[in-house]
Amino acid sequence: MDFRKRIITAFALLTLFTIIAFGIQVYIEGETMAVTGEAAPLPLAQSVITLSGADFLYGPQDWRPYAAPLSLNTLPGTPDGHEWYFCFVLLNDTPYGGNPALFRRQAVSVNYTFENLAGTAAFYPYGTTTLPVTSRTSRQDGYGSSGYIVTGTAPAGEAAPQAAPLERSNLVRARLANTKGLGPDEIAAGTIDLWFPSEGGGQDALHLTTDLDKRKGEIVTGAPASGRFYVTHTGGSRLNLVCLLIAVDRPQPENFSLRLETRPAEAAW
Repeated sequence: MDFRKRIITAFALLTLFTIIAFGIQVYIEGETMAVTGEAAPLPLAQSVITLSGADFLYGPQDWRPYAAPLSLNTLPGTPDGHEWYFCFVLLNDTPYGGNPALFRRQAVSVNYTFENLAGTAAFYPYGTTTLPVTSRTSRQDGYGSSGYIVTGTAPAGEAAPQAAPLERSNLVRARLANTKGLGPDEIAAGTIDLWFPSEGGGQDALHLTTDLDKRKGEIVTGAPASGRFYVTHTGGSRLNLVCLLIAVDRPQPENFSLRLETRPAEAAW
């Protein structure tokens, strides 16, 4: 076999190997999600959930999960040592910001409406990957940091007996506030595992923004009681679950409610 034929044969084999490897990766991702039950059912086009004060299952504490706990008091107007109550809400779709030849680029649109919010509410995104099984979140401060803050005027409620602080660990299993339904369907699993193997990894993949041209996110303070923001992803790796951590800095009154409406939003990146 002459040199030219060897080059052609090698190129053909390399192309075939690449196609087979990609097919195996997609197949394994699908099988892993099916076997572990970690993924939600096929995404709905739109989902609505309404939360009450009783859905804030965690706290009081001043940090959120990561390899090294991230302070909830780095955004403007939140003093050190200030404690929060929070919950986790699974979204009906996952943002993707990687190679557009493999998966569509999109964000997740979140419309929210607070009724009778006491004090301050803050939003943070979390997500999980399949291979390997690790987690992603937003940067807390510095370049690329993002956060979304809403302040209410309602009087605080009484103590929140349903809440308990999370254990300080880089592996956290958290109950989802919307276990029994996101829209008309039920979520397959009532918990989400947040696993950050090492400090410094997985903290700059997910972002919150009000403008899809700012896909690396922004810090929004003084947001209105009703509005919209987007969850974007620039981490590259495919996500199989995305949820919001919603934190409030005091117990909420009995007439408190938070309505969330989520849907996929195509991004023109």
